[in-house]
Amino acid sequence: MTTLIQAANHLQSQVAISQAPVQLTMAFTWPGDLSPVAWLDAQPVYPKTYWQSRDGREEVLVLGAGRQFSQLSAAQASLLPDQRIWGCVAFDDAPGYGDFFLPVVELIRRDQQWHLSVNLTEACDSQALLNQIIWQGRPLAAQHAVVREETHTPSRAQWCQSVRCALTHMEQTALQKVVLARQTRLSLNAPISAGQLLQHSQQHNVESFHFLFATGPDDAFVGSTPERLYRRRDCRVTTEAVAGTVRRGASFSEDHHLGEWLLSDTKNVHENQLVVDDIFAGLRRHALTITVDPEPHLIVLRHLQHLRRRISAIIGPGVDDTVLLSALQPTAAVAGLPRENARTFLAEQGIARGRYSGAVGYLSQRESQFCVAIRSAQVTENTVDLYAGAGIVPGSDPDAEWQELDNKLTTLRQCLPACTVPEKDAIRLGAC
Repeated sequence: MTTLIQAANHLQSQVAISQAPVQLTMAFTWPGDLSPVAWLDAQPVYPKTYWQSRDGREEVLVLGAGRQFSQLSAAQASLLPDQRIWGCVAFDDAPGYGDFFLPVVELIRRDQQWHLSVNLTEACDSQALLNQIIWQGRPLAAQHAVVREETHTPSRAQWCQSVRCALTHMEQTALQKVVLARQTRLSLNAPISAGQLLQHSQQHNVESFHFLFATGPDDAFVGSTPERLYRRRDCRVTTEAVAGTVRRGASFSEDHHLGEWLLSDTKNVHENQLVVDDIFAGLRRHALTITVDPEPHLIVLRHLQHLRRRISAIIGPGVDDTVLLSALQPTAAVAGLPRENARTFLAEQGIARGRYSGAVGYLSQRESQFCVAIRSAQVTENTVDLYAGAGIVPGSDPDAEWQELDNKLTTLRQCLPACTVPEKDAIRLGAC
């Protein structure tokens, strides 16, 4: 049985006699008394990323940058077999651009088996970085921070004005839907780490992708999202339309009744169909075949239920992840429809989202996968910025949409001590 420290020592000795570029890998047994999130949180090496797949079968800890990329095409062209490049695409990034890096160290769990990989590159002193890593790890500190102040951007009055403006715009233009977003800033009385927030979220929010993307001690983006942007395995692409929301019920019978209401509600089903149409249009130019679920089904989360329809496609030769990301991001579920009309409207409103509702994930020669960065937060010392959005369509009510934002913020807000969770949820549209 090889321990993590033994595996690290062995690979460090191999680094000294190996020539870049190369990937070195060794299996090990994870120390059972330590959380992987806690191990990553303790590391002084940046950038670093945490990823857990929605089904829980894969968990990845990523440290250090052997190479960094702003263009996805350059990242994809540099890959060796079995290497993965990790990154984040912000909502406002130009097509084909983002923040990507080839890690120096990658700890990967698939089911119950862990592997430690080291990527050697000519541009990075891998040995020096390996010497900085705290291989024995340490548990997360207890979370004692409490919320002192809460502010919303936009304010409630500004939100209502933006919704009314969007509805007027829809009456006068081709805009069918636009997704407006809110930042809720929580000012704490003490610092909190992204790892602390993420570990609490994992315990509360199952059936979600969990991610952490940190470029430095004061820049960490964390989230627990139910939505996959896409997964590519060779030439097969799977994606999904997630739109339409209702709260969970207080009892089994109420929960069932609300789910049945969601499945049959005209507005919610139409909202979901808009997202399906947008994804279909994005893939159509690049796919040989496309298959769509004939009817939506429910995703049941801790606080909310959503409508989802799965979409799969076989893509043509020469269609890489640069093309797929440009075709799918952002979908109508997080931007609106038509996409360019919606983005123009958001830009005219002076709305900048940063990483919220962008994409987080990885790419490799054989497989790539990105989740939609919703139910997310930016963590900086004593401040947590939470993000949520609501799809505005004809007939939307500003006050009800504001309540929907509170419902969606519950995903991460419940993970903060002494933070009041809204007791009542509203039935409205959208999954962002």
